[in-house]
Amino acid sequence: MTNPRGIGLRTQGLFILLGGAMLPLALVGLWLTSSAVRSGERLLQTHLEQSADRFTAAVRARWEYRRADLLLIAGNEATGRVVRGAQPTAADSAFLLSLADGLQATIASIELLDAERQVRWRSPALGAAPRAGRVNAPPSPLVVMETPIQDSSGFRVGTAVTGIPLSGLIPPDSARPLVPGAMVAVRNSTTGTVALPLTRAMSFPADSGRVRVGADQWRAALRRLATPPLEVAIGAPLEPYVAPFERARNVGVAALVVVALGAVVFTIVLATRATRPLRDLVDASDAVARGRFDQHVSITGPAEVQRVGAAFNTMTEHLRRTLDELSRRSALAAVGEFATTLSHDIRNALTAIKVDLERAELRGVADPVAGGLVSRALGNVARLETVVSGALRVARRGHAPAREIDLRHSLDEAVASVRGAFAAAACTLEVSSPETPVVVRGDAAALTQMFANLLFNAAQAVRMGGGARVAVIVAGDFVEIAIRDTGVGIEPGDMAQLSKPFFSTKASGTGLGLPIARQIVAGHGGDLSITSEPGQGTTVRVRLPLVNGSCNENERTVSAAATAVV
Repeated sequence: MTNPRGIGLRTQGLFILLGGAMLPLALVGLWLTSSAVRSGERLLQTHLEQSADRFTAAVRARWEYRRADLLLIAGNEATGRVVRGAQPTAADSAFLLSLADGLQATIASIELLDAERQVRWRSPALGAAPRAGRVNAPPSPLVVMETPIQDSSGFRVGTAVTGIPLSGLIPPDSARPLVPGAMVAVRNSTTGTVALPLTRAMSFPADSGRVRVGADQWRAALRRLATPPLEVAIGAPLEPYVAPFERARNVGVAALVVVALGAVVFTIVLATRATRPLRDLVDASDAVARGRFDQHVSITGPAEVQRVGAAFNTMTEHLRRTLDELSRRSALAAVGEFATTLSHDIRNALTAIKVDLERAELRGVADPVAGGLVSRALGNVARLETVVSGALRVARRGHAPAREIDLRHSLDEAVASVRGAFAAAACTLEVSSPETPVVVRGDAAALTQMFANLLFNAAQAVRMGGGARVAVIVAGDFVEIAIRDTGVGIEPGDMAQLSKPFFSTKASGTGLGLPIARQIVAGHGGDLSITSEPGQGTTVRVRLPLVNGSCNENERTVSAAATAVV
């Protein structure tokens, strides 16, 4: 029967289309548009980096002018005489005041320190009142610089400490090489004072790259100068650069959705036409599941569907043949059941005949010929009883309840039943088994019958003076019973025939002992294997599953030593 909750082939085709084609295309489209947006960001960052390089280059150019002014202050003779400790003369004071007044637009303050860094002269600009006819401009952040003062021999005799206004270092607005819409920020790296903030929302960015300024995303580029000690940041909003790419992304997504919807509709139409023959095939399969084996589907549709239809028709034909064969086998099974019942009745009759013959033998028969006939009849009855008992044991294996049994007991009973056969042939029989129980799950009588069959085969194969050895080996979750004899062995050509019923290499053999043993072993979840060397002997190994905990580790080690014997 079909599963009403199952996903149909048409739906699976849609899933394949969406998962195998549309989804990857959507991901590729989003990746392309996103990469375009990232390209816009990288383009803006590149422009900001270039602008920052040009801006710092302009600052360095203006610094060269300030550096010349600083050399003028530190290199004149009046400055040298003042820092060496001499009392400034009127001419030196007038020269220094004139120099400070001339550089006031670019150098706001001057301090001359001697070698012990004591102030020997200071320009009146620091804290001084405005001079007549001049109004002081609003103070600008200063960049403090120290310039060494040296004598004619190059020995440092003092230091000129100057305060340079920031306006004397950065270029004017008209000369700033910035990205359109960008802003510039300047910070004194020595004091950490922001001389020129980026915006009201952010005075100075922490690092290069993407930064958030208020509610907007910006990109910033930072540069640090050693001399003068300044940090320069140039930033610009991201929106004007990425907005065109975002619009292109939205248009691409919308187009992709339209194409996807068209592909889904097209796929539904094609899938409906392609799956119609499959629906007919499903209906026929449901009819077969209900027991109607006369179903036959027409071979139409795509090539793959035609192959499925042909395979279905072949399958139903084979199924009909198989059911006929099963019916015949069921009839044979019924005959086998009847044969089992008949074997049971025959054994009862054989038991009565055996008892009568044994009583006649015990009373003694005067006629030697009659006595021989009685003995031979008893032998034939014994053989028939063995065959019938084996058949009943195989039948009982399928119906008798399995129990946990000690395998050693079944083996001991089998050994006891065959010791007479070994003794009659002047042969020995040795048994090596663990001292603790070897517990398996099964039928004790069936296992005894199996071991007896194998031991009887060994007794019939050994020659006078030879013998057989039985070893019980516990390994892991299994037990292996190895029966090795020193008999004539089995020819390679006969090994392949041993599994067939009624095949025997002995003139008086029935060929049922080994097949019965194999079936009993298989019924207990084990396996039976045979190895043989002609003229050297035969080894039969029976492997059966153990019940957990049936043998401790010490006994397993001891019993495993029997492997060397076998």
